[in-house]
Amino acid sequence: MVQVLLIVSALLAGFILMKVGMILPWLFGPIIAAVLFSKVSNKKATWPHVLGDAGLFILGAQIGATFTNEVVMDIKNDILNIIILNIMILLAAVALSLLFARIVDCSFETALLSSIPGALSQMIVMAEENEKASLLVVTLSQTSRLLFVIMIVPLISSLHHSGSSSHPVHRQPVIFEALEIWTIIGLIIAMLLVCWLMTKIHLPVPQLLAPILVIIIWNLITDVTFSTPYFLIAIAQVMFGVRIGLQMYSLSSQLSKRLFIGILIQNMMLIFVTLLIVILFTWITVHPFNDLFLSAAPGGMAQIIIVGLETRANVAMISSYHIFRIFFILLIVAPFVQYILKARQIDKSI
Repeated sequence: MVQVLLIVSALLAGFILMKVGMILPWLFGPIIAAVLFSKVSNKKATWPHVLGDAGLFILGAQIGATFTNEVVMDIKNDILNIIILNIMILLAAVALSLLFARIVDCSFETALLSSIPGALSQMIVMAEENEKASLLVVTLSQTSRLLFVIMIVPLISSLHHSGSSSHPVHRQPVIFEALEIWTIIGLIIAMLLVCWLMTKIHLPVPQLLAPILVIIIWNLITDVTFSTPYFLIAIAQVMFGVRIGLQMYSLSSQLSKRLFIGILIQNMMLIFVTLLIVILFTWITVHPFNDLFLSAAPGGMAQIIIVGLETRANVAMISSYHIFRIFFILLIVAPFVQYILKARQIDKSI
């Protein structure tokens, strides 16, 4: 009964925000509804994890659908910009970790693991393994960054987007028109199987990456492209937004004043530095500001993609930048950070 009331309040809040013309109504509405519901309800509201994962699956399908043969060639030609932009953002985050350590008065290990954007689960696991790192601070900092980005990035994006992108938008038939039902079922089974395999090898956000990978392969092999109906994207935002809102309410009771100030300053500075880097890139590339800003934004991929869909940005470009960041952090940054932290432990023990 509690979950039914939560869903109704989330849909109502989304509908109201849509009517008043607010950006991302089906994401912000459920977030606001979940926070208020948790605050006034006598019973603890919970949200089945499978619903949030289903929302990520739908978003992943839409992201994958944007990767046509033409788009993949454009991304291939843009690989140098992808590498340079992501490295600059990561270096800025590491530099700001020194400021975060001073404000929060925490160890270098805690500050470093709290500051790396785009690898929440990996940084939390590393915090668990390092005795000098505070698991609570790392968890709160990494999770809170997503919430700050959700509140700030859409505002900046909505102020600068022009409703168009450097990448031409082609009207694609929706999936139910382009494919037969048995083909759709086969794709869903393939996505679930790839998600299971990714989970087994501990890849981050498999619920998002699996449908992206499966549909990219489908597009490249068959060249039969399609789009996800908007009502499904809205449902995905509702399912994801409720989970974020409940997380936000839970975090609010754990954040100390000092930690909140540190996280606020760190994320505001990181977003500001990102803005400066993106402005620089708009002078040396042909990409519009909104596409570049969302590609560089230091937040969760799913949240940024939702903003990109709503502002009609180049979703394929944005997701390619974020996917590269995820694997760059996973394969290069995380092992390097792990090496540094272990080296510090050995030095202090000598």
